[in-house]
Amino acid sequence: MRFLSGRAVNLSHVFLDDETPMVVSAVTVTVKDATGATVYTGSATSSGTTWSVTVPVQPQGVYTASWVAGTTATDTTSFEVVGGFLFTIPEARGSDVDLTDTARFTTADVKYYRGVVEDEFERITGRSFVSRTARVEVEADDSSTLLLGYFDVTALVAITGPLGVVDLTGWSVDRMGMVRSPAELVDGDRYTVTFTYGHDQAPEDVKRAGLLRLRSLLTAERSGIPDRATAFVAAEGGNFTLATPGRNGYETGIPEVDATLKRYKFSVLYDVFGTAR
Repeated sequence: MRFLSGRAVNLSHVFLDDETPMVVSAVTVTVKDATGATVYTGSATSSGTTWSVTVPVQPQGVYTASWVAGTTATDTTSFEVVGGFLFTIPEARGSDVDLTDTARFTTADVKYYRGVVEDEFERITGRSFVSRTARVEVEADDSSTLLLGYFDVTALVAITGPLGVVDLTGWSVDRMGMVRSPAELVDGDRYTVTFTYGHDQAPEDVKRAGLLRLRSLLTAERSGIPDRATAFVAAEGGNFTLATPGRNGYETGIPEVDATLKRYKFSVLYDVFGTAR
């Protein structure tokens, strides 16, 4: 679940016993950031079996929310605050007349599959097309550099080392994810680095590819072609070979989308290592 930075975060939750909603009398919500620090604690309000809470504006990052219903149940969910989205919900609905049907394609479904598309594009290219915050642990190798394993890194947020929180004066990072310290680091020392990465604004061709992919996911049932098919014969005649994900270089199975994403891979690194991470 993702929320845009600079806005309050509206969370909701239903306690389930398998698939049966549980009836509870009171719920307290505690939200923690990636370091484990508590950023919010408050009581949730209910509407039937759905409990809701509004968390004040939070900076970019990944958070966990603990929903505590006394001694009856405790659930933990997570959410992320990001700097932007690949496309807006109005842009998604405007990309296909069918998607204007809010009863069939609810806002919750469109948001969910937008996140699926964003994650898929990052997995395929090794790059994020929205601004995100990550936190990784890396090991020093007796040099003055640390390699994060992420591309399009824009800023360091915090670093914690063997001696605790690091003063970032003199530290820098480039877009290829190479962190440079003002002095050599001890071999084997481990550092936890929090940083922002990704595009501040999605390129137009990637946005278009994202909208195409979203429509394919939301309207998959319209095609009438079995999921496992690699070819089909049309009723009007003619044999057709399908662009199948995982075969012949296709990732999503949509040629225009796959061609767009291929342009954003760092080809040399992929040729050498096989992956961006």
